[in-house]
Amino acid sequence: MKKSGDLSIFLANYSPSFARTAYLLTGDADRARELAVEALVTACRRWSAIRWGRPAVGVLRELYARFLAAAPPPSPEEHPLATLPPTARAVLVARYHDALPPEQVAMVTGLWTAALDEETHQALAHLRDAHPELFTRDETPDPPEQDGDAQETPRTAPDPDGGDAQETPWTAPDPDGGDAQETPWAAPEPDDAAETAPVQGADTDEPGLRAALIRIAAGMPHTNLSELVLTRIGRRRRTRLTLWAAASAGAVGAFAALAVIAVSSLAGSLERAAGDSSAALTPPDEVPMALPDKLSDPIRYAYTDYCEDVSSDPGDPRPCGQWRLMTLAGKEWRLHTARAGYDEETLVPLPLAISQDGHRLAYRHLDGSYVVHDLPTGVVKKIGIEHAETPSHLTSSPDGRYFALDFGAADGAMLDFDTGATQHVSGTKIKILAVGDNGTWVVSDEVDVNDVPGHASVATLTVQGAKRRTGGYRIDPGLFGHGAALSPDGRTLALVSADERLVTMNARTGRVSGSRAALDDYGVIAVERWLSADEVLVRQPDEDDEDAYLTRVDVRSGKSAGYGEEEEVGYDFPLGALE
Repeated sequence: MKKSGDLSIFLANYSPSFARTAYLLTGDADRARELAVEALVTACRRWSAIRWGRPAVGVLRELYARFLAAAPPPSPEEHPLATLPPTARAVLVARYHDALPPEQVAMVTGLWTAALDEETHQALAHLRDAHPELFTRDETPDPPEQDGDAQETPRTAPDPDGGDAQETPWTAPDPDGGDAQETPWAAPEPDDAAETAPVQGADTDEPGLRAALIRIAAGMPHTNLSELVLTRIGRRRRTRLTLWAAASAGAVGAFAALAVIAVSSLAGSLERAAGDSSAALTPPDEVPMALPDKLSDPIRYAYTDYCEDVSSDPGDPRPCGQWRLMTLAGKEWRLHTARAGYDEETLVPLPLAISQDGHRLAYRHLDGSYVVHDLPTGVVKKIGIEHAETPSHLTSSPDGRYFALDFGAADGAMLDFDTGATQHVSGTKIKILAVGDNGTWVVSDEVDVNDVPGHASVATLTVQGAKRRTGGYRIDPGLFGHGAALSPDGRTLALVSADERLVTMNARTGRVSGSRAALDDYGVIAVERWLSADEVLVRQPDEDDEDAYLTRVDVRSGKSAGYGEEEEVGYDFPLGALE
């Protein structure tokens, strides 16, 4: 198996898009490269915090903020946007090249919505007077000749309302014959036009300008930024690692709660940067066999790979893009019945959970339902809850009898695999933190508040069992950002505090007790599970923040040690049976 770091793949896929946006903003290739690189380095240094949401959002905001704050020197006279002041230029690039909806244009430019409408109208009028040729739509434009990176031209999509085809500039054919390319953001769906369009109706559709901006952006020669960005990030991390070694502290990284900002659609495929070898992808001839209906060999962990030079629909992924399952015996299988990759609606990774004995899997089936598959028997049972188009989260009891599902929304559910019965829980923003072997489940319900000093929201924690319900106390939802694990006796939760210390909390009373185990420098990715009555397993990233290793922490003494031989397990690989 070839491991591929999420960050490396993100950079290989998307750095060209950011480079082209920067080129439109600056008009200078060298300045554009530096602007895009600095934005990527700044945002991706916090990769563990942004990767679960929409990392393109963080980079995009950083890129525009740096451009607008830098008081850039005048652009070259030959740059068609040189006559526009920085804010007006940013507005048009974000709206007509990046195809952001107005509320997101306002976000990246820092303008109020009302001011944005006026700025857009004035900028269009000014640019139309200075360069009317930019607004003339050429149905068959000749792409500019250049070597190296692919060029972007508009793609037309049918209008569901029966009107003219709509231009969407975020995807373009590869002149070298490859698959379509994508920027990490997309235009709003046509059905949402009434909610997102600016008030000036004439300004909402400028296909000529969109096509012109894409042709201009294609002139950016420096689009393969992966190696440069990774080098700069690595240099800064190595400096921190040197300090870490001198202090004999454990190096670990931060993990943030899910945050979904309505910006983009991945449109089903990822742009592969030409010639970049930083992302290790599995060749087609190494695609493993499909998982049989029955399997006695426990699953150790799972991961998803990426298809090289071909798109893969997450709703029905190609073999190269399906979940890979690694067993304790070292055999690798692919899970051909599951959706895999990034959900098209939520733009977050589709979930998969493995029981701690490695014999049961929970995932989203190709038919859209959530199922649990018992590998030794081949039995598959559905979790009885209607799917919500929000990020989903799966967790299981240690023995794999119970699997819980929530969407961070108004309801959640837990399947008892032995009986096939599904229990439900409802609230405002439900998250099922942990499940015990006896069917006890710890449920958080987060609500916004105005009457709790220092808090914009609080979570009410309850412990629900077959015969009674306890808890009902309010705590900071930030405690759950790194996950939670329920002790074998079902009484204690292992959590990570805001100052990145592993703490234990009585699940029924909310009292924090025991030693606070410091997780210095890098923090922790996730609380995985309890290994015994005294030890908790946590996942920590390596110094490059690409892969991860496991650490066992004694909750009584606060001491920690590597688990096993500290083999890298992947930054976000779902874990099953441990050796």
